[in-house]
Amino acid sequence: MVVSRVSQLAPALGAAATAGVAAAAWPWTVDDAWVTARYARRILAGEGYTFVDGPPTDGVTGPLGLVPDLLGEALAGDPMLGAKLAGGIAAALGVALVIRRAGRESARHAVVTAVLVALWPLVGIWSVAGLETGLATLAACGVAVALVEGRAVGLGLAVAAMAWLRPEAAPACAVALALFSREHGRRSAPAWALAVTGALAVVAFRLALFGQPLPLSAAAKPADLGHGLEYTARAFLVVLGVFGALPVFFAVRAPGPRRGLAFVLGVHVLAVVLAGGDWMPGFRLFVPWLPALALVMAGPIAERLEPGARARRVGAVALAVGAVAVPAFAGALALLDARAGGAARDAAGAELAAYLRATSQRVALVDVGYLGFASDRDLVDLGGITDPVIGRLAGGHVDKAIDPGLLLERDPDTIVLCSRIPPVVDEQGHLQRFAGHPVEGRVAAMPWVRAQMRVTRVEPYAPGVWYVVLSR
Repeated sequence: MVVSRVSQLAPALGAAATAGVAAAAWPWTVDDAWVTARYARRILAGEGYTFVDGPPTDGVTGPLGLVPDLLGEALAGDPMLGAKLAGGIAAALGVALVIRRAGRESARHAVVTAVLVALWPLVGIWSVAGLETGLATLAACGVAVALVEGRAVGLGLAVAAMAWLRPEAAPACAVALALFSREHGRRSAPAWALAVTGALAVVAFRLALFGQPLPLSAAAKPADLGHGLEYTARAFLVVLGVFGALPVFFAVRAPGPRRGLAFVLGVHVLAVVLAGGDWMPGFRLFVPWLPALALVMAGPIAERLEPGARARRVGAVALAVGAVAVPAFAGALALLDARAGGAARDAAGAELAAYLRATSQRVALVDVGYLGFASDRDLVDLGGITDPVIGRLAGGHVDKAIDPGLLLERDPDTIVLCSRIPPVVDEQGHLQRFAGHPVEGRVAAMPWVRAQMRVTRVEPYAPGVWYVVLSR
C-alpha cells in the first residue's frame, strides 16, 4: 500500500529531485552557452543570425535551443535566464514522463525509476547549463516513452525535435523508428512523416542561411575516434557505476519493449564514440538519454523486489546500489565544481570581460563564450566554432592550423590565451612560458605576435586556470 501511494507521487518526486539539483547548479553556465546567448542578442538587435558583423554563421549546433534565449532576451533582457528556465522545466517534465510510463508496469517500477533518476545529478546539472541539453532530455524521453507505448505521433514529434537539437542523436532516433516500424507496420507512417519532415527542415534551414547542410561544429570539432573511446569509457564508469551494466544486460535478455529501448541506447553510445565524444565536463552527450536508461534498468531491479523472495530482493538492492553509487558520488562532486565555476565566472570572468570592454576593439581567443558575450567586443574565434573560415581549417577544435597571415589580416588588437600553469612573463612583457591549447601555443609563437604584442594582464580565473592578455 505504501509503495502504491509513493508510486502515484513518483513522477512529481522525480521531477522535484531534478529541479532541486538544477536549482543548486543554477550559478554554473557552460562557456559555449554564452555563444548562443550572443547570437540571440544580436538577432533581436537587428544584426542578423551572426556572431560578429558579416554574413550569417552557424555557431549554434541545435537551432531549436536558440528559442529560449530569444524569449529571455525579448522578455527580460537576459537570454541566459530563458535558456536556464526552459532547460530546467523541460528536463523535469521529461523525467516525470518517463517515471509515469514506468508506473504503468507496476508501482515498484515507478519507484525504482524515480530513485535511479534522482541519484543521477547530471540530469539536473546539465538542464541549467544554458545549452539545449534540457530540451534534448525532454525529446529523448519522448522518444523512449513513445517507442515503448507504441505512439506514432509522439515518436515522430520527438524525433523531429531532436533533429533540431542534437545531431549525434540521429542514429539512435533512426533505429527507434525502424524498431517501431517492425512492431507496428503501417501504423508507423505518421512517425516517419513527422521525423523526416523535421530532419529535412533543419537541413533546408542550414542550406538557406549558410549554404551547408551540416552544422559548422562538424568541421570545427572533427571526430576523433580515440577521444570518443576514452570519453565513452569514462562515461561508463560515471554513468553506469561499477555494476550498472548488469540491469541493462538483464533487460536485453528479457522480452518486452525495454529490449528495443536498450538497443536504441546502445546505438547512441556507438554514435558518440564515432562522433569523438565531447570536451565539456559531465558527459553532456549522454545526459539526455539517462531517464530512458533508468526506464530500462528499473525493470530487472523492480522485478526482483517482489514479496516473498528474499534472495531476489537482496539481489535487487545490490543491482540498485551498484548502478547508482558511483554516479551519485561523481554527480555530487560535479555539482560542487559547477557552483565553483559559476563563482569564478562572476568574479574573475566578469572583471576580465570589463577590462576587455574598456581596452580592446577586436579580441582573438578560444574561449569566445562568456568573455565574448560580456565584453561585447568584435571577436576572432581561434577554435572556429563560430567562424566558418577557421572552423574548416585542418586540426581539431583547439588545434586549428591558423596561418599567421590569416590572423594578421583579422587584425586583433588583443589576444587572450588560457594557461594551465602560472604564465612566465619577462620584464619587457614578453610571454616566456605558458601551457595552453595547441592553437594558442602556435598563436603565441607567431613572429608578428611576438614582435607587436606584450602581456598586459594575467588573470587567475580558477584553480589551474590563468588567462593571459596580450595587447598591441
